[in-house]
Amino acid sequence: MKESGLIDLSTSATAAALRQAAVRAATTMLALALYWQLGMQDLHSLTKASVFALFANAGLAGLQLLRCNRRWVAAGALALNSLVLLNATVEGFLFWLYGLAPKHIVVADAILGSNANEAREFIANYWVHLVLVSALLVAVIGLQAWVERKFNTSHADAPTAGNRRERLLGSGMVALFALLHLNATMAEENPLVYWPNYFADYQHQREFLAGVKSKVANDLVKARHYKTAYVGQPKQTLVLVLGESVNRSNWSLYGYPRNTTPELAARRDDLLVFRNVRSSDAATVQSLLKMLTPATLKQPDAWLTEPNVLALARTAGYHITWLSNQEQGDGPIQILAEHAHEQIFVNHGHGRGARSLDERLLPHLKRVLEGPAPRKLVVVHMLGAHLRYDLRYPAAFDRFSGAEDAVSHTLYNAGRPYWIRKARNQYDNAMLYTDHVLSAILKTAEQSASASPVSLLYVSDHGQEVGHYRNFSGHSSTDPSGYQIPLLFWAKGQAPGLADRRAALEARAYRTDYLDHTLLGLLGIRTSFYQPENDILSSQYAGPPG
Repeated sequence: MKESGLIDLSTSATAAALRQAAVRAATTMLALALYWQLGMQDLHSLTKASVFALFANAGLAGLQLLRCNRRWVAAGALALNSLVLLNATVEGFLFWLYGLAPKHIVVADAILGSNANEAREFIANYWVHLVLVSALLVAVIGLQAWVERKFNTSHADAPTAGNRRERLLGSGMVALFALLHLNATMAEENPLVYWPNYFADYQHQREFLAGVKSKVANDLVKARHYKTAYVGQPKQTLVLVLGESVNRSNWSLYGYPRNTTPELAARRDDLLVFRNVRSSDAATVQSLLKMLTPATLKQPDAWLTEPNVLALARTAGYHITWLSNQEQGDGPIQILAEHAHEQIFVNHGHGRGARSLDERLLPHLKRVLEGPAPRKLVVVHMLGAHLRYDLRYPAAFDRFSGAEDAVSHTLYNAGRPYWIRKARNQYDNAMLYTDHVLSAILKTAEQSASASPVSLLYVSDHGQEVGHYRNFSGHSSTDPSGYQIPLLFWAKGQAPGLADRRAALEARAYRTDYLDHTLLGLLGIRTSFYQPENDILSSQYAGPPG
């Protein structure tokens, strides 16, 4: 009878452990499936996380069969399943907002490279999203805690020893969970492995970028060895204006119902307004790297091995100025800026989170353009419409807040909530102010054209989704609005035939990872890198890249 009792105890203990593991795993997997249904995870991520949850809870059942303290096993189960759900929540939140995985360098910089003010700005813009995902996380972890409480109120602590069959089964289940970690993909699903690796990878990326700064000097040396020839006029100036987060769909110059670009419209006859241009990326760093270097979507790392436009321009005798209203020391962008003879950063707050208006760039631009250098390349990096939109314009340009017009009615009829309609109004105010500053930049360039021919190219780094396609405002790599950008060209004293070809030029389709060819063409620089078929202003332009 005693032997029979031991067998019964073993059977009961084994069944209880396996049943509890199944319930724990099922609860976690149901929560993950809910995230998938809400669009916070794709099917691939759901499958990986579910497999890990199944094996993890089986391993915990193995510990239970090895007669570890039941309450310690329950605490471990609650902790591990909660971490799996927390990990899925963070991934889902970032995927929801940006369409990017957490380990994407853009996301890593946003999470780990932000200061306190930027964190407060993020919370102020996305507090609704944060509340929703936090409530969801609390609910699913609460369900896990309820399950564990049910288990623990119906069982006392387990005996200190089991029979041989239990020990073998328990050891096998624990070993199976441990062996799962030999697969790197599955090991990454363990939050206790994932997040330490995340921080280590980020530090590696940062160290890598710091090391790449020596590339600046190497670029300048290497550029001298390429077949670089200047074929332009003795005196020449190019002002390259880099916009920030500007969607051309919000410019009346492109047919938007609100009059957001009245000053540019007044100059319409002097401008080439390209109507079919896309950014290569929906994030600043990746987009600018491809604009100013040989890097493309097909060869994203070419900037590491080949000289960029600034290095080639220096070799061709240009005096280069980097004039910015963005944050100094911003990773790869700072590397580009260091190729300039002179760097001027007017934003002394906290980068993109500061209320630093773009008009602060104007006095510095005037001084630089009046400088004695015969050939000048001036890069003007605006803060544009970077979040928060309400910080990007002065009170005098608050024209659309509370507006009742065709745009507000369209948004309302599309079911856009109040906070999206408010964001659109603020964004359009920022567009109105961008129009004013860009017109002032054009005026400053025009006034300096008496001394030497001057041209100006304006392009935004990427677009912005503000209720165009969904109930969201911000950067988006999943909506067309994240890539729809304006491209404007103005010239004084050069390029005499452009006006005659306006209609054909403005209709050309283009993607900005090939902008370096257009820039080299405007600068009058011929090198083995320059391909006129990728220069949107060239008569040899062959159409959009594949």
